Amino acid sequence: MSVHNLMEDIVKSCLKDWMQHQPELAGVDEKTESDIMAIVLNQLPAKYVSTMQGEVFAKTQLRAQVETDVYRELAYAVQKVMNTDRRSVLLNDNLAQG
Repeated sequence: MSVHNLMEDIVKSCLKDWMQHQPELAGVDEKTESDIMAIVLNQLPAKYVSTMQGEVFAKTQLRAQVETDVYRELAYAVQKVMNTDRRSVLLNDNLAQG
């Protein structure tokens, strides 16, 4: 097993759970989901493991400790991403390239 950041798994799991219970997130695309995850992961400390045993142990210990922080950061990231006018961002990107 290579080195792996457990926070990615925890954030992804929490985001999937949140998406099932929040109507405004129904049908978001992969890019939006990735943007939300990136914002959250940049606000939380990384937790790396290098063995499967370490991953299992750390996930059971870590999840309970960080879940509140993850959901707080998810709320912030969802608000930030969902309030961004993506059309104007795309238009500005296209103008800069053209």
